[in-house]
Amino acid sequence: MRTDARSRPTPPPAGRPRLLVSLHDVSPVTVDACRDAIDLLAGAGLPTSALTVLVVPLHDERVALDDDPATVAFVRDLAEGGATLVAHGLTHRMTRAPRTPGLWLAARLFARGEGELAASDAADTARRLDDADAIFARAGMADHVYGFVPPAWLLSPAAAAVVAGRGLPFHERFGGIARGDAVLARRLIGWGSLTEVDARATALWAWLQRHRAPADTRLAVHPPDVRRATTRRSLEATLAALLRTHEPVSYRTYLEAANVHRESLRPGVSGAGG
Repeated sequence: MRTDARSRPTPPPAGRPRLLVSLHDVSPVTVDACRDAIDLLAGAGLPTSALTVLVVPLHDERVALDDDPATVAFVRDLAEGGATLVAHGLTHRMTRAPRTPGLWLAARLFARGEGELAASDAADTARRLDDADAIFARAGMADHVYGFVPPAWLLSPAAAAVVAGRGLPFHERFGGIARGDAVLARRLIGWGSLTEVDARATALWAWLQRHRAPADTRLAVHPPDVRRATTRRSLEATLAALLRTHEPVSYRTYLEAANVHRESLRPGVSGAGG
């Protein structure tokens, strides 16, 4: 997970708050829905250079990224268009239950068993990160991957220590983007699309968030979001509203800009969901 040495998009001018759109769970398992999501985002006016793509190297232990040339080509095209690629766990699947009540509730009720690192010890976390790096290397993407976002934004205390010790450009938690001692872009808009109840509840959350005073905002898109009508309508309306008031940038551009707006400085990140 190293920094790509190629030229970066020019940082946006100071003044407007930033909109950081991320497409989660990109893998051979989800690639068709991800293509639909890219079409939706592009149709809304989001440039590829302002997109952050979270790639799962061995999604559900079904197909490794490097064993699927079509997905490798899809992801490589996004990177060549200026998108920022980010490692998103190894399998995205939790294998054991967390022991602390807060993490257990977050993993079961919020993440629904997909918080891969919510109960990992240090050795398991290190192995998963190393295995992810190896798959990215075999896919020819090692130099393009920038930073780390744990599935469902969850890290056990041991996993958090391992991730913090890796010297990554950033990692992200529910509470914001962690870079050194800074936690940035704490506002998060995302959707649940497994059921219509999820879709309606999170559409209401998105409506409330987009009507707040503008601030640096993360907008997380998951592949199922574009397949459920309620969520898709909310996503389109939210994008249209925020693109009128925010400057869209990728995570890389946001973090590397000299004038990044550090509205939320505080020490470290800990606990379930930041």
